[in-house]
Amino acid sequence: MKARPTFARIVRRLRSPPAWIAATYALIATLWIFFSDRVLGWLVSDPESLMRWSVYKGVAFVGVTSVLLFLLMRRTFGAMEESHGRLRAREEESRLAEARAEGERRFSETMIESMPGIIYFYDQQGKFLRWNRNLERVTGYTAEEVARMTPLDFFAPVDRPELERRIGEVFERGESSVEAFFRAKDGRMTPYFFTGRSVVSDGRACLVGVGIDITERHRAEAALHASEERYRTTLDGILEGCQLIGHDWRYLYLNDAAAIHNRRPNSELLGRTTPEVWPGIEASAVFHMLNRCQTERVALHDEIEFAYPDGAKGWFDVRCQPVPEGIFVLSIDISERKAAEGALLELYVNLEHKVAERTEELQAALVRAEAADRLKSAFLATMSHELRTPLNSIIGFTGIVLQGLAGPLNAEQAKQLGMVRGSARHLLELINDVLDLSKIEAGQLEVRAEPFDLAESISRVVASVRPLAEKKGLELVAHTADSPTGMCGDRRRVEQVLINLLNNAIKFTDHGRVTLVADGIGDSVRLRVSDTGIGIKPDDLAMLFQPFRQIDTGLARQHEGTGLGLAICRRLVTLLGGEITVASEWARGSDFTVLLPLQPRLTP
Repeated sequence: MKARPTFARIVRRLRSPPAWIAATYALIATLWIFFSDRVLGWLVSDPESLMRWSVYKGVAFVGVTSVLLFLLMRRTFGAMEESHGRLRAREEESRLAEARAEGERRFSETMIESMPGIIYFYDQQGKFLRWNRNLERVTGYTAEEVARMTPLDFFAPVDRPELERRIGEVFERGESSVEAFFRAKDGRMTPYFFTGRSVVSDGRACLVGVGIDITERHRAEAALHASEERYRTTLDGILEGCQLIGHDWRYLYLNDAAAIHNRRPNSELLGRTTPEVWPGIEASAVFHMLNRCQTERVALHDEIEFAYPDGAKGWFDVRCQPVPEGIFVLSIDISERKAAEGALLELYVNLEHKVAERTEELQAALVRAEAADRLKSAFLATMSHELRTPLNSIIGFTGIVLQGLAGPLNAEQAKQLGMVRGSARHLLELINDVLDLSKIEAGQLEVRAEPFDLAESISRVVASVRPLAEKKGLELVAHTADSPTGMCGDRRRVEQVLINLLNNAIKFTDHGRVTLVADGIGDSVRLRVSDTGIGIKPDDLAMLFQPFRQIDTGLARQHEGTGLGLAICRRLVTLLGGEITVASEWARGSDFTVLLPLQPRLTP
């Protein structure tokens, strides 16, 4: 049975656009018919005219009602179109909002999955709400297994109380972090750093967190700890006293030897300042040295006598080096050596009274000294590696620093490091010369007889010294057209002789040219190095090839040198089975000639 329409329903139906149009049209039509007939009957009395005006009235009624219907329908459907437009706009806005939300959700998903480490999201009851695939990959659990687990299930039982406390901190304070070993499904434990933050999702408190694998950091820390242990073990095992003193003069580290030198256990010194341990030390020479190292940040070395509080004294060889923590002090007890030196000094004082009695002993001492000199030469000849290695390290590392590989340098630092590298190179050249001469004198310098291309060696030598000649504006010429095509000998030593002669020629020539000529003479090759330099006086030619002798030409202060170059050249040429001669004219130039056999019988 259908319900009877109520008055309200009837009103709502009449307010709909079609009903409203029909009702309005019916009302206006009724009023038109009722009043138009009355007015027309009142105005026109003639039946024929009344009939004609009735037709006009009907036409007017159709026109007026048509216009009225048009206006009503345009208004009604315009309102409906506007309503539909607003509805479509709201639907479009809703669709765009849903699209933005979906895009943001996908972006969030992509970000979570692409970030390193593991990301997780769970509520206060420990139920996982979201996690990235890295969590499954690291632990080996499937998504279904993770959904059934709690955060504490991923850790060993011994670590769970601390993890539970840190999780509570997140929900109470808003955030917290912890380092712990993350346990995988196969039992593998991996160190991780976890950080969590409290958030509210759907009206409930949740925790969002990130875990980062810190295995490499643990390895680095273990390696650093092992290195520190090795460092301490090494320092504790050496005989020299090692002390690390901070900027506030507190003892930070002392090895076992330092306790012996200080004559008290290290436990009494660590953490205390030097003035506390040694009252009045500020007036001592050792404190003055340490204070200068501390304030000026320079390395210092000295032999110092130290007075202990009980009146005892001791001599120490002290080296101090500034370090980031303060200063590092290395001390060697030389009290016995100083006592021996004192006894030796006393012996020297009385030596004048015993000269006559000790002549034979002095002669024997001279013999021992000569033996020691030979031993020294042999020692130097065998120590070439140990002497050169530190200098090569200095040259190499200063070169690295000057190239800016360790960081930018200011102009003063670059200048100082350049001076260090230049001095190291100069010292290395000096050591090489001394070692070569010592090896020759000790009979330990070996020369080889191998075939090599002499012209190629000359080209290499000339190329190496050409920058020096060009720097002084000199012309450097080499003639090798008449040189032998093949030669047997020690190529490196031949090049060493030529480089030495060319360097000397360039050094003592201020203008003009330096010439190297190679030509064959029978079964030998002649190498001539000539220059237009200052020349050599006839009286000085006799000491030209003597070690450590430099000719006094009045230019000694303008040219560096040790006097070893020509001495080494003569000995090398002799070892190669040849000879070297010189012809010179003062203020006109010099001519050095080296004659070498093509098939030498090398001198042992």
